[in-house]
Amino acid sequence: MFQDNNNYYQRISNTSNKTLDDDDNWIKKIWEWADKFELLDSEVPRNKEDLLAIKKLEILESEGVGLDEQENRDLYKVGYIPDEITYLTNLVEISVSGINSSRLPQNIGQLTNLTKLSIYHSNLIELPDSIGQLSNLTELLIDDSKLKQLPDNIGQLTNLSKLFISRCKLRYLPNSFDQLSNLTELDLIDCELAELPESLGQLTNLTKLFINNCDLKHLPNHVGQLGNLTQLDLIHCAFKHLPDSIGQLANLTKLYVNHCELTNLPNSIGQLHNLTELFISHCHLEELPDSIGQLTSLTKLDLINCNLKCLPDSIGQLTNLTELNLIRCHLESFPDSIHQLTSLTKLNFTDCGLRELPESFLQLTTLEWVNFNGNSLDNLSTPILDHLLAINTVYGSERQ
Repeated sequence: MFQDNNNYYQRISNTSNKTLDDDDNWIKKIWEWADKFELLDSEVPRNKEDLLAIKKLEILESEGVGLDEQENRDLYKVGYIPDEITYLTNLVEISVSGINSSRLPQNIGQLTNLTKLSIYHSNLIELPDSIGQLSNLTELLIDDSKLKQLPDNIGQLTNLSKLFISRCKLRYLPNSFDQLSNLTELDLIDCELAELPESLGQLTNLTKLFINNCDLKHLPNHVGQLGNLTQLDLIHCAFKHLPDSIGQLANLTKLYVNHCELTNLPNSIGQLHNLTELFISHCHLEELPDSIGQLTSLTKLDLINCNLKCLPDSIGQLTNLTELNLIRCHLESFPDSIHQLTSLTKLNFTDCGLRELPESFLQLTTLEWVNFNGNSLDNLSTPILDHLLAINTVYGSERQ
C-alpha cells in the first residue's frame, strides 16, 4: 500500500515538475520531503500554483493500530521540517504534530504573515532566533517537546496574544518576556519552572494565567499588577502562600487553586470584589480569613479535601452565593450565620464529619439540592430533618 502511495505521489510530482523553472528547486525539495514522509496532497499540494498559495500547513499524526502509548510516542509523522518551507510566504498558520527533530527551520522568521504556530509531539530543544521576526504572530503553542528555553528575542513578538507551553523542560522565562505587551493568555503546563520573573507584572493585558504542574514555590508580588486578569489557575504547584498583592486583581472573576501546598489565604483576598468563583482543592488550608465575607459577588465556593475545621461567621455575608461545596473537609459545625445565604440553591458537605446543624439552617429556604452523605447527623431535630426532606433533591437521608 505504501509503495502505491509513493508511486501516486511521484506521478503527481512528475506532472507538476514540468511547470517548474530553474529557480524552483526549493519547490522540488518540498515535494521530495512530502513524498519521503508520505504526506497527502491535501497536506502539501503537489501543484506549484496550489503550493505557492497555501495559507495553512497542517500535518497531523495518527495513532498506530495495535501500539501501546509508549510505542505511539516513539513514532513521528515527519523527521524534520525542511528549510524550504520558509519560502511559502503566504502561510498564516502552521500546525504540525510529530516531528523527530530538535529544531525548526532557522529562517522561519521569513514567514512574516504567520499568525499561528503550533508544534505538538516533537524532539524540539530550542526555537530559532529568527522567531522574533514573526511580527504578526498572535498564537504560539509548543506541546510535548524537549524545549529547554525560549530565545531572548521572543519579546519582539509584540502581537502575540496567546502563549501555550506544555510538557517540556523549560526552567525559566527570558528577561524579554515582559515585552509581550499584547499577551492576554499564558499557559505553562508540565514545565520545570521553579519561579516566575518579577517582570511578569508588566504583562498588563493578561486576562488568563494558567500554571499547572510546575515546580513553582511562590508567586511574585508583581502578580498584583496584572490589573486585567480575570482568571488565575494554579494547579499542582509547590507554593504555600499567595502574595498579599493578589488583592489588587480588581478584575479577577475566577480563582482556582488545586493540589498545592497552600496553608492560608491572605486577608487581601477580600478585596477581590468581582470574584464570582473560588475553587480550592487538595490543599492544606486550615482556615478562611474573615475578609472572605467581603467577596459579595461570589456565586460559587468550592472547598474540597482541605483541613478546614470551621467556617468564619463572615461567610453569611456572601448573599449572592448560589453554590457551596464543602467536600471531605474536617468541619465540626456550620456557623449560625449560614442562614444569611439567601441565594443558596446547592449545598454539598459530603464526608465532612458533621454531627449537627444549627437551627438557623431552617432559614435556608432557597435550597434545591443538598448532599450530606458521610456525616453523622443521626440526632437532627425533627424540624431540621423535615426541612431537609422538603428540598427537591437530597442525598444522605434514609428517607430521601
